Amino acid sequence: MSLQLQKNDVYEIILKLADVFNKEKSYLNDLDSKIGDGDHGLSMSRGFNSVADYLKNNNQLEMQDMLSKGGMQFNEVTGSTIGILIFSAMRACSLVIKDKKVILFDDLKKMLEAGIEAIKKRGKAERGQKTILDSLIPVVEYLNSVENTDDERKIIKEAIEIADRSAEETIQMEPQIGRARWFKERSVGVKDPGAHSGYLIINTVGNYILEKFYNK
Repeated sequence: MSLQLQKNDVYEIILKLADVFNKEKSYLNDLDSKIGDGDHGLSMSRGFNSVADYLKNNNQLEMQDMLSKGGMQFNEVTGSTIGILIFSAMRACSLVIKDKKVILFDDLKKMLEAGIEAIKKRGKAERGQKTILDSLIPVVEYLNSVENTDDERKIIKEAIEIADRSAEETIQMEPQIGRARWFKERSVGVKDPGAHSGYLIINTVGNYILEKFYNK
């Protein structure tokens, strides 16, 4: 069965993201307390809960607006840098699926690419600077390197593993931008909370697809 995400799938994925970040909030806050303000988990949880609540009350929206307007809600409730970055990424993703009723496998790759570019532009960041990009960019590089895309199940599983490994690799990185750069010395040895959030997003979306379309 080939991947074909529809409007209800986008809604269900947002609900799952809200649930995941509610559960991971304390862990992310703990990571962030070592290298930042200690509120990253709260921002991610509050943001996706806001998107979920908005979509529950606006079920007439098409997929494009679910992402773009949902992203606006995320930004409004967080009042933080990550809020702006997630909003920028969601808006960029929405443009990829403009006027579409179905999201195909190749669309997901293009959405990830667009989201990454939006984060890079808005956050003035690059790979290797200990940010969310460090778990997202390796995934899109892998997806672009795959020549045979027939086995979507295998590709998605590998993408999840790459995101996980890449987030772990930030443990030995020094932050180069943002508030975390003030704590370079104590940051080494701590996983970047943004990179872990990137992994959680890839993992959540990926596992939703695996369970629905490929029975894992």
